[in-house]
Amino acid sequence: MITIADTLRPDHVALDVRRQPPESAIGEVAALLRTDERILDWDAVLAGFFKVAPCLPASSQFAICIPHTRTDRVTSLVMSVGRSADGIMFPGTPVPVRYLFCIGVQLALAADYLRIVGLLARIVKDPASEERLRTAATGLDFVQALSRLEAKL
Repeated sequence: MITIADTLRPDHVALDVRRQPPESAIGEVAALLRTDERILDWDAVLAGFFKVAPCLPASSQFAICIPHTRTDRVTSLVMSVGRSADGIMFPGTPVPVRYLFCIGVQLALAADYLRIVGLLARIVKDPASEERLRTAATGLDFVQALSRLEAKL
């Protein structure tokens, strides 16, 4: 079973994504993966992030967005994260997006992808857990907080 710690690296976490158009925010967060050795075709993976970017309300104040691509152009599940204190307004989403999770996943790892997305949704919906993510000072702190929260679920 793939864990968040297996997937997300501290240098793939942007803790201060500024308010900007959604496409720019996705591009900024996705770019953290550009040199990841697990990506075989960067252009294909990047294009996939712009095709599917569902946003889910996590509370009455913020949402999360999960641009993702299911492709054979990655060797394993890869993820980058952007956190925005101000939030980013996405079309059709009534509250600002505070977290962007860009995920690239091999077709064969669909079950792991769905499990991780479910974990992320549960974690950010819990106010105490979300506060740990919101107050993480470094990418390493963020990954460690997510890993601890994943272990509790």
